[in-house]
Amino acid sequence: MSSLQLGTASVVVRDGNLPEATREEAAKVLVEHLFAQGTIAIPGISYAVSYKLADGPTGGDIVDVYHYGNNSIAFAIADIEGKGTQAAVNAALIKFGLRAYASEGMTPERVVSALDRLFLENNVFEKTESFASVFFGVVDPTRRLMTYVNAGHEPVLLIAPDGTSQVLPPTGPLIGVFDDYNYLFTQAFAEIEAGALFIGTTDGVTEARNESGEFFGMDRFIDIVVSHHHLAESQIVQALVDATLAFSAGRRRDDIAIAAVRFL
Repeated sequence: MSSLQLGTASVVVRDGNLPEATREEAAKVLVEHLFAQGTIAIPGISYAVSYKLADGPTGGDIVDVYHYGNNSIAFAIADIEGKGTQAAVNAALIKFGLRAYASEGMTPERVVSALDRLFLENNVFEKTESFASVFFGVVDPTRRLMTYVNAGHEPVLLIAPDGTSQVLPPTGPLIGVFDDYNYLFTQAFAEIEAGALFIGTTDGVTEARNESGEFFGMDRFIDIVVSHHHLAESQIVQALVDATLAFSAGRRRDDIAIAAVRFL
């Protein structure tokens, strides 16, 4: 038996179980720290993020923009299977797992391979069945080069200053699915021009449906971003959110997480 302090309330914990209301409160606090706030200045970029929950106080999507001590900048987008408290816990595992492995100097492909192993081990230990799509990219500002791994995550774009768009396709499978993690994930490279725009979202955008059951899809996603690429990052993000909500007309079933990053 132990006591857990949350705010002014002290909750007695028996057999490792927390009351549902306590779990929801803790998960809500957790979610507030799962995605980039968009308010921390990072040299060499300007950026904006948005996160909208489909239902309830917790979710399993993350976006992260992070500045390392060696001046590299990392971008992470992940869509975790499921909803609620467990999805939020797994989202936290992914976000801070990526940061920790990259801080040790691992390449993106080694980072995602290590994360996959951790995710699989966590599934076994906690007796859960979860998987996730993950995009993880690191930019070396001195070389203007992004090295990335895309583990089954589709809606990620790089847009040149002239509006030319490039989808950054998957370079490996979802994490948390396959046991042979050593050779599953490969990394790719993309050159970054000054003024280029990186934008990624979760499938809460591309898999939103209208009243006829039609998906929002990649083509609409690309068209909206390209047509707004000259605007401020916050305006691009808002345009994408507005278009998704209008398309789904209140029938949205999944969380939406978006990050737009401009390279200066």
